[in-house]
Amino acid sequence: MKTKTKRTFATALTAFVALALCLCAVFFIGENYRITPPDDAAADATATAVTTAEATTAPAAPSLTSTVTVRSAGDVLIHVPIYQNARESDGSYNFDHLFTYSESVMEGCDYFVANLETTLGGTQGRNYSGFPRFNSPDSIVTSLKNAGVDCLLTANNHAYDTNGPGVKRTLEIIDKAALDHVGSRKNQQEKTWILSDVKGIRFGIACYTYETPTTEGRKALNGLVLDTETAPLINSFNYSKLDNFYSELKEAMAQMKKQGADVIAVYLHWGNEYQLSPDENQKAIAQKLCDMGVDVIIGGHPHVVQPIDLITSTDGKHKTVCVYSMGNLVSNQRRNYMSLKTGHTEDGLIFEMTFSKYSDGTVTFDSVKAIPTWVHLYSQGGRQIHAVVPLQGNLDERADELGLNKTSNGLSLAKASYERTMELVGQGEKKCNAYLSSLPKPDAG
Repeated sequence: MKTKTKRTFATALTAFVALALCLCAVFFIGENYRITPPDDAAADATATAVTTAEATTAPAAPSLTSTVTVRSAGDVLIHVPIYQNARESDGSYNFDHLFTYSESVMEGCDYFVANLETTLGGTQGRNYSGFPRFNSPDSIVTSLKNAGVDCLLTANNHAYDTNGPGVKRTLEIIDKAALDHVGSRKNQQEKTWILSDVKGIRFGIACYTYETPTTEGRKALNGLVLDTETAPLINSFNYSKLDNFYSELKEAMAQMKKQGADVIAVYLHWGNEYQLSPDENQKAIAQKLCDMGVDVIIGGHPHVVQPIDLITSTDGKHKTVCVYSMGNLVSNQRRNYMSLKTGHTEDGLIFEMTFSKYSDGTVTFDSVKAIPTWVHLYSQGGRQIHAVVPLQGNLDERADELGLNKTSNGLSLAKASYERTMELVGQGEKKCNAYLSSLPKPDAG
């Protein structure tokens, strides 16, 4: 009996030990692999980690909201043959033919600026006239608008050619055409500058002309002393008193920026006529305006194209794109009439600038482009036609499209004009674009 009891006890003991081992295994396995909801502290820690991860995630890249192309052209000089050949049989004047071939380029941008180097003084007590005191038919403004012009510059050495009444009437005609204008004003309550919003990019624009020196210290343009009422209404500068100009422009720029200007452009009527290079005054003024923070300087008056340059401020912190002269957009300054026989007075430049705006408010200056132009003179319908021809693309292939075959030498003269202009501006165009392409842009994805 004792033997059986021992065997039974041993069996029971073995079973007990086995059961204990199983329970221990279950306990340890369960502690290490069970999936249960975390306690409150663990939940808080997890939530904090998620929030921190979200906070450190990079914000979405700004998106491109608009791209704006602005083009500017040089002097619109309505010489006697130009308005005579614009006269219709009913006595009216139509200048649309001037822009038959350039209209697509002038309309093909978001904002187009040109220098109206004439007055619209009307015919009450005076006649239409050309150089030296310009007075043109009002319809030149209509044709400029039809061709795509949005803004006319009115500060130049011929702005007072029909005296004070002509200054005001010129602006009234431009206002009637619903075009912007800058450089002169109808009264002193109006600003000396404009702020133009183009697809969300705000351009602060100012325009000034040089003054003719006088011994009496009064303001004069084109050798004409301005009356005291009109003198403050035309933006001008005196080469011998440039500090006054800089002070006035500085205040204007401050007002532009206060009203949200993204880009500041200054148009200047300056330099010496028929000179292919800027003079020392132009260079000094351009440097000072760069130091003041002007973004773009665009010049006129020499009646020939002058170089494009990229100017660096004296402290090295700012750069300014400068076109010293765009030459003539419209004129009768043919080489056979001029002392300068090279043809440069027949040439012009349409200067293009492209800007972008992003959803974070950043505005970038992206590129510039030089578009040479040439004034083609040919006969049609018994009259002489002056036509502005943009010199783009393959001129051999586009000769008919651009009317270059209307004269036997039109194509060859156009090619020569293109070469003259690009020789002057090509290097500067590349220099500006190399710099602009290197500037950081918002990552728009």
